[in-house]
Amino acid sequence: MSDRHKLLYCYIPKVACSNWKRVLMVMNGDAADPWSIKTADVHNRSLGYFRYLNQYSPEEIVHRLSTYYKFLFVRHPFERLVSAYRNKFIDSYNLTLFKEMYGRRIIRKYRHNPDVKSLETGEGVSFSEFVEFINNSEPDLMDWHWKLYDMLCHPCLIYYDFIGKFENLYTEADQLLRVLQVNEDVQFPQNKSSRYRLPTKVIAKEYFKSLSAPVKEQLYKKYMHDFEMFGYSMEDYL
Repeated sequence: MSDRHKLLYCYIPKVACSNWKRVLMVMNGDAADPWSIKTADVHNRSLGYFRYLNQYSPEEIVHRLSTYYKFLFVRHPFERLVSAYRNKFIDSYNLTLFKEMYGRRIIRKYRHNPDVKSLETGEGVSFSEFVEFINNSEPDLMDWHWKLYDMLCHPCLIYYDFIGKFENLYTEADQLLRVLQVNEDVQFPQNKSSRYRLPTKVIAKEYFKSLSAPVKEQLYKKYMHDFEMFGYSMEDYL
């Protein structure tokens, strides 16, 4: 949130939220350059860079929801799920928190004959095991990195002035910054190395090859509301 700019951003993990927080920090005068901000800092609430709606009184919340400019960004639910899996269970630089919190539980419940080391460390969770865990999770108890958009940002209850898509991230980010009249002060940071990476859709489709048709259908039903609200299809993943 930015009271200075009367702006509300509902951030969704794995949908460029780190870079959007960087942009907001520059807009609020907390940094001069988005890339000078460490990722750990943008998510560290104790540093006090952002205020959140739950920090206000009910009257103040209603006032901001009715008068501030509100935006969010979404992406294909399956691509977001693959991104969350790779980031939390595969990337070597990531902390062991998710492997300890979820990896050990997933392996214990969904792997046949797990070895002692994997049970202790939570290392090596396969994508199919992760999906089985998701399919058997209660929506309201899901971790926010894979929780449904509807439960994170309530787009059926809140009118958003701008809803962008990760698939058109840079184009729509520039458009939004122009609408907010801050495009002269800050630019959305572009990862220069991304041009050498495989598109996220290609990566996601490779992971989904390991899933059976019934498992994919069950996963679709889990996220069906997100698919329907934002015009996404699972056709490419059949």
